[in-house]
Amino acid sequence: MTSLSIGLFTYSTVPRGSVVHTANLADALHDAGCDVTVYALDKERRGFFRPLRARLCLVPASSTPSTTAELVRTRAVELVDHLARLAPAHDVYHAEDCLTANGLDRLRARLGPAHAFPLVRTVHHVEAFSDEYLADCQSRSILGASLCLAVSKASARDVLHEFGVRAVPVTNGVHVERFARVDPRRLAAWTQKMYAGSGPVILAVGGVEERKNTLGTLRAFARVREQYPTARLWILGGATVLDHGAYRAAFDQELAKHCASPMSLRASVTELGVVDDEDVPAIFRLASVLAFPSLHEGFGLAALEGLAARLPVIASRRAPLTEFLDESCAVLVDPESDADIARGIVEALRKPSRSRGDAGELRARSHSWSRVAALHLEHYRGLRASRIDEVHHA
Repeated sequence: MTSLSIGLFTYSTVPRGSVVHTANLADALHDAGCDVTVYALDKERRGFFRPLRARLCLVPASSTPSTTAELVRTRAVELVDHLARLAPAHDVYHAEDCLTANGLDRLRARLGPAHAFPLVRTVHHVEAFSDEYLADCQSRSILGASLCLAVSKASARDVLHEFGVRAVPVTNGVHVERFARVDPRRLAAWTQKMYAGSGPVILAVGGVEERKNTLGTLRAFARVREQYPTARLWILGGATVLDHGAYRAAFDQELAKHCASPMSLRASVTELGVVDDEDVPAIFRLASVLAFPSLHEGFGLAALEGLAARLPVIASRRAPLTEFLDESCAVLVDPESDADIARGIVEALRKPSRSRGDAGELRARSHSWSRVAALHLEHYRGLRASRIDEVHHA
């Protein structure tokens, strides 16, 4: 069978969940012998967040419009115009988000039925948009796809419930070796920068965002500090096109409320933001535990990365995290309870478990990117075979 030509499309160049998924899937498909091009909308003109083995095409994007809806509308048009000029020819066009899926759907409409191409859409999680345009954007991106994939069984169930579409679970992956071999220079630099060693470090990933339950993590951290006065909270990441301003204000208000106490939290909470991709393993290595009590996830890649780093993982006792986590490799908690989150963190700090670390690493190794790529290839080839049959019978 001839090699597949695959176009993978992502809305950004910074390391957010679906962008990271795109990068790793692209390289794994490249390693499997496919001709892969990643198309990424590039607003900052800083390039992609890490080098790729697959081919990279940066799509110039204008400065950010005032609203999320306007941003999505503008970016979709920018993608269509760029692709219309390039006129690429792929066997599969695969969008990892609703923004690029809508751009590709617009391109298909512009080209007409004679030049229609198979459109794959991966759903990382179903958003509950209050904005009518964004809700319609999400709906069209799923209903208009030739094939819908989902990163977990939970996301697939959400797609079926909300849109009546059967999405195929294709899971997520991690490179265990990336976390096993930490660059000593970067580790030393972060140790010096963050004064690591003065107390246990609770790491949260995903920025300040409601579905990541950052506010619940902060409240739990305040409880943990009663037993570990020198504990620190590091919040990693936070790149997104969505507006989390109201939640951000609530987080700041909660932080300020504790600042008047003798055990002020402000100096103990550090927002690291988006860091260089090669710095991530060093940050995981310096952390004492990973707190990941999310309220809603499509998969929960950070928890899988925590297992790969042999870091004690405190995570929500709910799907999709329970699809790959259990008590043998993680401490599961009720994400709606600050007290239970705090209990989980304290348990992990007091009772480090080598057997749990061994089980976690083994679980992470079962989620290799080569396995994820193989699942995708199976469905890509089926889509191409169906396309060939349609052409022959036209």
